[in-house]
Amino acid sequence: MIEHDTQTFFTPPEYSTQLSTINSAAYNLAHILLHRTESDYIFVPIRSMQYLAVIDGNDFWFIDSLAYAVRDNEGGRMITVSWHTETSNERVSLEQNVSLRVIFYAGDMQPIQRRLTGEFYQAMQQMDQRYRDRQIPAEGARIIAWKR
Repeated sequence: MIEHDTQTFFTPPEYSTQLSTINSAAYNLAHILLHRTESDYIFVPIRSMQYLAVIDGNDFWFIDSLAYAVRDNEGGRMITVSWHTETSNERVSLEQNVSLRVIFYAGDMQPIQRRLTGEFYQAMQQMDQRYRDRQIPAEGARIIAWKR
């Protein structure tokens, strides 16, 4: 594996959770993008929201680009929402939506969640076009629980 810079992200304590689904086209595109890098992660900028999505296998982490924190002399950005796919549900078709558990790390995140469902897919489509014929640069991520 190629050496690359690693960014740090913090997960605050869970505020609330809900069950939802991710559109099959978005889920499939996320995995297509993952196969175009030598890293275990893909960073997808969602410029319209000033957010960064980190795709980690079947987990999707959404980071507010402006939320920075320092803990134990290590700086990183704060995750505000994450999606965790339910791996126990086997898909019978690539056109089947995927169940997921949404975790909110702050209050009043429903408006952000509604925007993410559409704008994340658009950001991945832009990335797909940009890297259609070449490899996505490898990037590293450390996701650390923020302890009180």
